[in-house]
Amino acid sequence: MPAGASPLPTSIAVVGAGFLGAPVAAALAGAGDSPVLATTRSGTWPNGHVPAGIELRALDVVARAPLEIAAALAGARALVVCYAPGKQQDRRDLYIEGTRRLLAAAATLPLARLVYTSSTSALPDRDAWLDDDCAEWPDEPRGRVQREAEELVRDACARHDVPWTILRLGGLYGPGRELFRLYRGAADDAVLPGDGMQPTNLIHRDDAVQAVLAALSLPPDQRSVVNVVDDDHTPRREIFARLAALAGRPPPRWERPPGPAAIGKQVGNARLKTLLRVSLLHPSHTPESP
Repeated sequence: MPAGASPLPTSIAVVGAGFLGAPVAAALAGAGDSPVLATTRSGTWPNGHVPAGIELRALDVVARAPLEIAAALAGARALVVCYAPGKQQDRRDLYIEGTRRLLAAAATLPLARLVYTSSTSALPDRDAWLDDDCAEWPDEPRGRVQREAEELVRDACARHDVPWTILRLGGLYGPGRELFRLYRGAADDAVLPGDGMQPTNLIHRDDAVQAVLAALSLPPDQRSVVNVVDDDHTPRREIFARLAALAGRPPPRWERPPGPAAIGKQVGNARLKTLLRVSLLHPSHTPESP
C-alpha cells in the first residue's frame, strides 16, 4: 500500500479468486484484522489450500439471482471484482449479464468502495498513446464487451453513490503464467502474422495486486478509471526473439520484415503512479537474453 494511503476498508469481498483474485485476497487477509470473503464458481481454492484469514464461498454470478448473490456477499463493505470466463463460459454472459446481477446485489449492501478489474482491450486499437481518460470505444467485439461492462459499473455506482475504481489491466503474467505463454505453440518453422512490431501492454500479477490494494485505500471522492500496465512496451518481435533464445530455439519468423518503429496502441500508466502511487515491482517485462 502506498505511503499516506487511507486504511483498507473492513469486510472486503473478492469476487473471483483466480489468478489475480486469489493473491489479492491473500494480501488483504495478511494486511487486515477482519476475515476476507473470497468467492469462486466452484467454491474451491486454486491450489486447494485456503490461506488463513479467508472465508471461501461458492458463487456463480451468471447462475445466481441478485438476492442469492447478496446473501453470499452479506456483510461486505467493499467489493473487488476479479472474475474471468472459464473455458466453457460465454464472455458476454459473464461480463454483462453476470455483472448486471452482481451490481443489483451490490445495491443492497452498505458498500464503501467497488473495485472492478477490466482490461486494456476496452481501449481502441489504434496507433497512438492512450491515457486513462481515453473516451473512444474499441471496434473489436471482445473489447466492446469489456467497455460495456465498465459502463454498467459506472452507472450503477453513480445511481447508488458508491465510490468506484475501474482498473484496466494489461495482459497478466507472473508465477504460473510466465511470459513464454506469449510464444508457446508456435513451431520453429511457423511464420507469424504481421511484422511483430506491435507494442506490448502487459502487467505483472504482483503489480496488479498492488493496484487493487491501492484502489481500495482511495478516499471516497476518488472515482476514476486507471490503466494498469508496465512502463515497458517492447514490441512482440523483440520479446519473442529473446524468449526463443532463452529456450534454445531459433528466432521466430514473421510474415513481413520489421518496420522502422513500433506501430499500435501504447497504453499509458500515469494515473497508476499519480493517483494510486504504485511503485512498480516489475517496470520492465523484457526477458534477459542468455
